[in-house]
Amino acid sequence: MLLVIAWLGFWSNHFQNGFHFDDFPVIVDNPWLGSLSNVGRFFTNPRAFSVTKETADYRPLLSTLFALDYKLGGGASPFVFQAENFAWFSLQLLVLFQLFRLIPGGNYFSALFGAFLYGLHPVAAATINYPLQRGTIAGSVGVIAGMTLWIYWPRLLPQKLPLKLKRVPQKGFDEYLRLNYQRLEARYLRMIHLPVGLYLWPVILAMLLEPAAAVFAPILVVYILYFENGKRLRDALPAVLICGAYWVFHLLLTFRFGEFQRIPALNYWITQPWVALHYLLAFFAPVHLAVATGLTAFAHFWSPLAFAGFAGVAALVALAVFLGRQEEWRAVSFGLWWFLIALIPYAVIPNRVVEADWRMYLASVGLALAVSRAAWVVFALLFGLRMKAAALIGMPALIVLILALCGWGTYRTNAVWETETSLWSDALAKSPQNGRAFMYFGLTRMEDNPADGVSYLTRAAKLSPHDAVVEISLARGYNTLSRTKDAEDNFRAAIADGRSWSPAYAAYGQWLQSQGRAQESFDMARKAIELDLYDLAARRTVMAVVADWHQWVELKREARETLRLYPGDPDGARGLLVAQTGIDQVVAAEKRAREDPTADHYLSLSVHYYENQRYNDCIRAANEALKLNPNLGEAYANIASAYHTMGKVDETIAALREEVRINPDLPSAAHNLDAVLAEKARVGK
Repeated sequence: MLLVIAWLGFWSNHFQNGFHFDDFPVIVDNPWLGSLSNVGRFFTNPRAFSVTKETADYRPLLSTLFALDYKLGGGASPFVFQAENFAWFSLQLLVLFQLFRLIPGGNYFSALFGAFLYGLHPVAAATINYPLQRGTIAGSVGVIAGMTLWIYWPRLLPQKLPLKLKRVPQKGFDEYLRLNYQRLEARYLRMIHLPVGLYLWPVILAMLLEPAAAVFAPILVVYILYFENGKRLRDALPAVLICGAYWVFHLLLTFRFGEFQRIPALNYWITQPWVALHYLLAFFAPVHLAVATGLTAFAHFWSPLAFAGFAGVAALVALAVFLGRQEEWRAVSFGLWWFLIALIPYAVIPNRVVEADWRMYLASVGLALAVSRAAWVVFALLFGLRMKAAALIGMPALIVLILALCGWGTYRTNAVWETETSLWSDALAKSPQNGRAFMYFGLTRMEDNPADGVSYLTRAAKLSPHDAVVEISLARGYNTLSRTKDAEDNFRAAIADGRSWSPAYAAYGQWLQSQGRAQESFDMARKAIELDLYDLAARRTVMAVVADWHQWVELKREARETLRLYPGDPDGARGLLVAQTGIDQVVAAEKRAREDPTADHYLSLSVHYYENQRYNDCIRAANEALKLNPNLGEAYANIASAYHTMGKVDETIAALREEVRINPDLPSAAHNLDAVLAEKARVGK
């Protein structure tokens, strides 16, 4: 009980933390999560996972959990998301305790130490405080539960019907049981020995939350080889087939999403052995955990750190093999294999960064097992050598000290994750050469001190040259300081460095719209949509531009397409309403002109037609107005505008001359006529 109270105390400052990093495109800004009616689409459309292509994924159960949290919290409530993360984490520790007890050689005390070591470790905090990593947490629950069921069901279940017959039946059920005991026991034995693969169900659910849960299959194979003498290795075949097939399916479905920011495969792969050693060190000395470490991929396989990584992993494998040959150390060896195997999915598939602390979350289960079992072996050895004081006093004291230090580290890590400012300030302190860390910290400073924020963004651009993400952030920073030329230069640099990356075009399009350069803005947004149909920022820019142009039919089409891709998107719904209002105004104007055919009503109708790009109708309505009032210069102006837009220069000039004839003192009419005449002369030359 005291351990549980201490555990809760160390985690008490977790629940106040907010959203971070990729939480925003996946959770906060994702309109798909606003309604539970979208749950079915989570299973059919990977792009429903996030509003950005780079963070899109196929995790349908995870999106469903997020949608439920949205419903429960009335939106993206950080407390609800953090609380549910902790609930899954608590469940994981309960299942983990049972697994550690069931693995051969385990007992209550070693399992308790292993579970609390894991539950208090700062490595866990780096994942629990990150709402997006709910899939990693819940997926780990599924893997651990699958292993627990494999061990427990049915071999550790009672092999006889767990009901006792009374010598003297006292109730009707007692008599029924006495008469049917053998038949019921036979049914019970058939039931618990059915080849239903019960252990696979939590694993299948886990893979729908976190595809890396497919590591269950190789972990199971190692367990069978170590603790079941290979006799049931063939029984792992269903797990191997299901996990392998799902892994390949997920890879084929989602691999294209992260193409722009993915690190070159060879450089990524030669870095991963060193990353594995870094994770190992972080478990035993968790003093430099950070949201972004700044480690870059190695340029060559002969780099010193690459050699060190390969040598270190080889040594770890050799140690695992050596310990696996000794029965008392076999669980320690299994823990080391668990650690290495759980890292494989993240090592095989190149990502945006070479390492992330949350990737060692499931892998750390193996290290917690290895440490707790090693501690028990040492305890038994000391006790066998009659060093009872060291065993009964020294070992418990050391364990309490380790747990206390881990708990304090977790408490401090929770504090780091409280806000974006505290998170990225910590990342800067631990990796001062990390350009992205400078960028994110600079963004947190923009609201309070834009000049200070831009200074950090400038430093980020120097540390990470040709990084389109950094260049866009810097461009927006310059725009805040009204440094228009610098802003545009950086937007263009982002496009040059990310020619196939839609957000670069979308960001530039948004900025161009704010500068009143509507056509350029429209063109950039359209290019972004060509690259990524689901680019929501670009779609919103297109809707804003066509709304400014009063192109209601086009706006309606764009709004409907946006709502098809993002049901419930507020901008799409607003655009549809504005478009329908504009269209209704045309209908109303037509009705007025039909029921009360005055020159003013036809003139108003011609304006509505022009705004809706119905240029021939605009000319027709203006001519109707002229029939009623031949000296209506505004009607000729509308006719000239329609002809000019249609590219009919001579008709435009004729209409403008009529406007000048009627309104010779109107400067704009004469100016427009001179401009069109000059344009005709220039084209004619």
